[in-house]
Amino acid sequence: MDVTFKAVNLEIKYQTRQATLTAIRNVNFEVKRGQIVGLVGESGCGKSTIASAVMRLLPPNGEISNGELLFNGRDLRRLREDEMRQRRGRDISMIFQDPMTSLNPVFSIEQQMVDAILAHPPNDQPISRSQARERAVTMLNRVGIPDAAKRIRNFPHQFSGGMLQRIMIAQALQTNPALLIADEPTSALDVTLEAQITDLIRELREELQTSILYITHDLGIVAQLCDHVVVLYAGNVVETGDIFDVFKKPLHPYTQALLRSHPSHQVQAERLITIRGRVPSLKELPVGCKFAPRCDLAQSICFTQEPVISGINGQTVLCHAYQADWHGLPPGSSSAVGRPSKASETVVQAQVSETRHIVQAEQVKVHYRDTLGWLGKILGEQQGLVRAVDGVDVAVYQGESLALVGESGCGKTTLGRTILRLEQPTSGDIGVDGNTITSLPQSKIRPLRAHMQMIFQDPISSLSPRKTVAQLLMEPFKIHGIAVDRSQKVDELLEMVGLSSEQADKYPHQLSGGQARRVGIARALALNPSLLVADEPTSGLDVSVAAGILNLLKDLRERLGLTYILITHNLNIISFIADRVAVMYLGKLVEVGKTSTLFTQPKHPYTEALMSAVAIPDPELREQRRHTLLKGEIPSPRNPPSGCPFHTRCCYQQERCLTEPPVLKRNSDATHLVACHFPEGQP
Repeated sequence: MDVTFKAVNLEIKYQTRQATLTAIRNVNFEVKRGQIVGLVGESGCGKSTIASAVMRLLPPNGEISNGELLFNGRDLRRLREDEMRQRRGRDISMIFQDPMTSLNPVFSIEQQMVDAILAHPPNDQPISRSQARERAVTMLNRVGIPDAAKRIRNFPHQFSGGMLQRIMIAQALQTNPALLIADEPTSALDVTLEAQITDLIRELREELQTSILYITHDLGIVAQLCDHVVVLYAGNVVETGDIFDVFKKPLHPYTQALLRSHPSHQVQAERLITIRGRVPSLKELPVGCKFAPRCDLAQSICFTQEPVISGINGQTVLCHAYQADWHGLPPGSSSAVGRPSKASETVVQAQVSETRHIVQAEQVKVHYRDTLGWLGKILGEQQGLVRAVDGVDVAVYQGESLALVGESGCGKTTLGRTILRLEQPTSGDIGVDGNTITSLPQSKIRPLRAHMQMIFQDPISSLSPRKTVAQLLMEPFKIHGIAVDRSQKVDELLEMVGLSSEQADKYPHQLSGGQARRVGIARALALNPSLLVADEPTSGLDVSVAAGILNLLKDLRERLGLTYILITHNLNIISFIADRVAVMYLGKLVEVGKTSTLFTQPKHPYTEALMSAVAIPDPELREQRRHTLLKGEIPSPRNPPSGCPFHTRCCYQQERCLTEPPVLKRNSDATHLVACHFPEGQP
């Protein structure tokens, strides 16, 4: 198989005022024709730096100080800028992580795609603007943009996130590049859109025989999509190999720990493995093996000498443990691949009372009036009604963990905030811990807030940048007029969430994402609440950091008897932490049931599609699994469909579904609720 791209002894440095920092060291890997290679590792390992280097788009203070970037045998480093400009976009294309910032907001999609084709015409043959437009429309149709000939005239802000990512793929592939670099192209997408995009990339690879370098921190996507994997840590390639070999028998302790940190409903675990510490800063790279300070396998040699690459059965690994003079524990032993948190030693099973409700919500509706801008008022537009939550009944038992799942825009966060009265319901009744809070004035709600708290999705923006961690943790006591020993209480709360007292004097911007999340949890726990609503508690976190947060939430629930409402679109985590799952679509609950049942026997077509789209970190399963891909996107809550809200995307829809809304009712299992006219599938 021909090699499209090859990195040879690649070294990249950044020049700062204080020092020269080496970001990438002695990196070697290749991408063969028609192959998808996954480049994986935690944030800060250098994945995007490599992508920028291949595109020759490093920032001004970055330079390729050594090595070769061979594209079809020619070193990209040696090309003049005008030669590289011809390669970039024609022979080598890139899909960026955030399409909204990658597409120019002041130009239509047509202008941007057509100009790119005119700059890089296929086969270097002159092409007219109308021919270029026709090619752009063809590509948009190919990637699933409905009514492409019309919508190509629209601007980026007129498309959803999933559609924008499809447009980015179309734009990247419209010149038939030999190499496509995809930098976290699905990281901000729902699981259903993620499955659509990965399937699309796989199909286009088969159709165009494009070589793809796929950059991600999601091992599930790597397992489902890639042929080969390159594991990067602190600027070093620590392991490479065929996808089936690496996932079946990972060699490096870092690869082993990453895989064991990943939650999956296929593997039931009491604890998730975590990796202590974090990826070192370029300013503080350790001597010897860069992973040694986080590795339980490490011996003295690991802290003084850099390891060399070993080749084992087609895989390569950068680890002292595979050298002949190794005398430590064998690689792959349980102590080598991370460890559960200390709290796991005293874990007790969470007690769920199925007779006492902490939360009881009945026919809750949250409707908003559209805000008209000055132009809308001049044009005489009518205010629309946004049905964010549209008649939800839900009960949460004492000590239970209920996951609230669904695509973005389905109303999950609005419902969670409304249960805490952070949003005012339009109608319906909400009871929390025996108190009816629907119509209580704020003066009477405040004392109840001690018993119900929220963990916000973005911890940094929810923490005041002007206050230290200690001041943030003392805020709840000050608001409620509770006198406590400041130093003792701060230390207690930090210890409870696995942070040291050294963090007390830091400001939010000095914390890592995982540390900031733990501070948010500590602040929510300050007043001993009985109910926590956690909004996407692991979003934006690397897999090992997310595993630590999930372990912490599980420990706290078992130790303190907490009740959780867990809002998430990451379905892999719910099997680890949730007892029941409530599936939400377009402001309504469509299915509620035990977690294990929903994964194995979903009754609603939407739930079936969600569960089948989950990326499982096991390449052996990718040929066996049957995807139920959803067509189209979730309709607008401003204009929901008549009848069943899901009928516009449902493969089982019948005439009855178009006019008659289904009712959430019990299935044959008394604990299972489903809102579908045909819960057993095809009528």
